[in-house]
Amino acid sequence: MTEQNKGRRTGATGGIAVATEQDIAAMSAVQLRGWLTEHGVTGVSGMRKEELVKTAVKTLRSEQSGATGTASRKIAAEPGATAKKSTISGTTAAGSGTAARPAKSVSGTAQPRAESIPETGEDVIDLLLSHHDQIKMMFGEMGRLRGEHRQEIWAQLCRLLVIHESIEQQLVHPLAQRRLPDGDEVIAARLDEEQRATQELAELWDMGVDDPRFAERFAVLRDDVTEHAELEEAEEFGWLRENVPPDQLMGLAAAARAADRIVPPGDMRSAEPLRIADRVRDALRSAGGGAS
Repeated sequence: MTEQNKGRRTGATGGIAVATEQDIAAMSAVQLRGWLTEHGVTGVSGMRKEELVKTAVKTLRSEQSGATGTASRKIAAEPGATAKKSTISGTTAAGSGTAARPAKSVSGTAQPRAESIPETGEDVIDLLLSHHDQIKMMFGEMGRLRGEHRQEIWAQLCRLLVIHESIEQQLVHPLAQRRLPDGDEVIAARLDEEQRATQELAELWDMGVDDPRFAERFAVLRDDVTEHAELEEAEEFGWLRENVPPDQLMGLAAAARAADRIVPPGDMRSAEPLRIADRVRDALRSAGGGAS
């Protein structure tokens, strides 16, 4: 690890005990992908949780079946030996339910009504992680607020989601696709998730917060975006933090801040999310976004 990256979490996580199918059912999608990858299963990036659970159960049964025969032979050869419950190390934070985040510690708490990205010397990974925190807070506020305040948070949430995904698609995903060992597979899955979320966002915007269908559809968007963010942190951000020069990540942060200024907070009141996204992407392309 470079001197500049000391103190930053890398995406490596603690162990998680997996001994039963109930343990598997209680794991998050990020935990399941990490566990399966550690146990030699490929192609997990594009799997949804139901498929991940089935694959993990099959893998666990296979491993336990093989371990049973070995343990029986060992006990027979060593009188008095006692069989021990197996513990399998995973790649997720023990007890946390989410992947350890590849970001340095920063002072203060993310505010859901941030007007713009602050110029604090953070790199692009720090900025995107800050976005994730703000998005999560806004999702929570949407469930509590009503009336004009709810509409205000909804406009802010749409703006941040549009800016966030545009920065990732123009600056970070192309870099990860070229640099990650399995970049094509990982980024294809992330782009597919983002395309679905963008469509959901546009439909919700047209629907409006007062539509009786809004709450149910909004819950789908919230769950999809939350899982998507966990996957980015687990499969993409940590690797970039450890393998891309800090100066390059800082340069991408500067471009991200410029993109943020393209869309003043009030713009979301009068423009559709897809049109705002086009403006941000055009600005990033003009600035030469997508470092090699």
